Amino acid sequence: MSSLLARTSCWLGAALLLHAVPAWAADVYVSFDADGIARFAPTAIDDSYRLLFRDMSSGARGARRSAEPTPEIRKALQLAADRHKLDYGLLHAVAEAESGFDTEAVSPKGAVGLMQLMPATASQYGVPGSHATLQSNLRKLDLNVDAGSRYLRALMDRYDGNLELTLAAYNAGEGAVQRAGNRIPDYEETRNYVRRIMAAYRPGALTSVASSAPPVTSAPPAIAANQSTGPAMWTLQGNTKEVRQFEQGFMVVPPRKR
Repeated sequence: MSSLLARTSCWLGAALLLHAVPAWAADVYVSFDADGIARFAPTAIDDSYRLLFRDMSSGARGARRSAEPTPEIRKALQLAADRHKLDYGLLHAVAEAESGFDTEAVSPKGAVGLMQLMPATASQYGVPGSHATLQSNLRKLDLNVDAGSRYLRALMDRYDGNLELTLAAYNAGEGAVQRAGNRIPDYEETRNYVRRIMAAYRPGALTSVASSAPPVTSAPPAIAANQSTGPAMWTLQGNTKEVRQFEQGFMVVPPRKR
């Protein structure tokens, strides 16, 4: 395939993909091969993939993700981190991956709240009540964060501080990790989950709850402003080199005149 056709094909594919996103309700990641051809996926399949489009459509779980937690959420995470001797940055990364800092999030499997706890797990780790009362308490920020943090602490102790196994168990369950021979289960969702949090987690980097200002990124103000009103592109990566590569990859160059 000629360079012109390859780039045109990629551009058209990207345009169709982005146009379909509101109905598809998914994030879009992009990776470039050795020839500069783009590949797209709804998740980061490997470390070469970077976020291109964050789904912000209403009703989708991805839409509830926010760039930064509210001061109230920061405070709850910090208190739980101190109480259970966990790093704030870890709780921040887990809460972002689990619910996008949405305290009302409910997964198709029934996991609830900021830390996405199943009712049985929440009850085991301190959320009081049963049935409707338990469901109501699961939506209370402090109770949800405390139970999720206690669970993470217990998993950290069980796996002797092995963070990857801790995250795998949080996502897939301790039984799945045990059946995998105390390794990360061979589930695509779990492997992507562990990889995503390990990439986002910065030990000790997010310890202040006093400031609620979002982090400075290299995205232009006009693009960054889209976070609050619609799809946000390139705002989480801050990688200008990859932005240029993306733009060049989709640039249609007219054929030379003979």
